[in-house]
Amino acid sequence: MIYPENLSPNASEIFEINGQSIIIPKCKVDFMKWDGTPLCYTFGGKPIVNYKGNPMFAEMAILNSFRDSGWDARWVETYGKPRLSPIYLSEWIDKDYKSQVHAPIDHKMVNMLLQLIARENDNRFGGCWDVVAWKDDNIIFAESKRSKKDAIQSTQSKWLAAALEVGFTTDNFLMVEWRLI
Repeated sequence: MIYPENLSPNASEIFEINGQSIIIPKCKVDFMKWDGTPLCYTFGGKPIVNYKGNPMFAEMAILNSFRDSGWDARWVETYGKPRLSPIYLSEWIDKDYKSQVHAPIDHKMVNMLLQLIARENDNRFGGCWDVVAWKDDNIIFAESKRSKKDAIQSTQSKWLAAALEVGFTTDNFLMVEWRLI
């Protein structure tokens, strides 16, 4: 798997799934804290990072890292959405959550695979990892976790288990542990 340069795995994360230890590639990255004009809408106070001179959430910086390397990607957000209808974001506009623009995934294979995992995951997208990225026949689910501030949720482990059950491998997943500098 060819990862974006700034997201190349340099560590690993162990998940316990069905009594087995599953090792997932992880990269540890530093994001500069945004010190410019604050965003008005921060999705409940999420930290804002500086990505190439632009303010954004870490999820969007991860998404843009994939894009900058020739991948297509979306931030998958399930908050307040029906079980099988997440919102796919390709950008965050500085407005409230309900005003964000859904950017549908127009890649049939990616949609089919997402639906397949959701079916295996009790017919829900809850727990889907933050960013789904695809390029050619490769697909990666990336989960953003702020170092020493965030933890893996049980729903995210269930999404991973469902994906592995339908044929994905650990190489299709990437933990992105980040800190502000």
